[in-house]
Amino acid sequence: MLHSSPFSKFAAVALLACALPAAAAKPVALDKLAVARASLERAEQAQAGQFAQAELKSARDKLSAAQTASDKRKKDVATRLAEEADLEAQLAESTARAKQQEQLVEQMEASLRDLRNEATRNRPQ
Repeated sequence: MLHSSPFSKFAAVALLACALPAAAAKPVALDKLAVARASLERAEQAQAGQFAQAELKSARDKLSAAQTASDKRKKDVATRLAEEADLEAQLAESTARAKQQEQLVEQMEASLRDLRNEATRNRPQ
């Protein structure tokens, strides 16, 4: 039967005690920043720069601030800013897509008006 010595128990506790602060001091979880970056990329692909400039700029600014906070090991601030950047980017993407749909509807309505006008002109009287 194996018995652990008091020294090995102490060593294990000391090792754990040293590891916990190191884990807590890690920068913001990379997944939060990665999610925000992915949302920002989707917003850019949705032409948010054209249709949702303010929202896109806000998302970029917050992502940059989150990265800075992460680099400074300010985990809570970095996490909050990364989450806000993600939400701003999602808003930018949604806004851009909605405005594109509005443009499409306007174009379709204009085409319908043109067709109606053409049909009225060509109708025998």
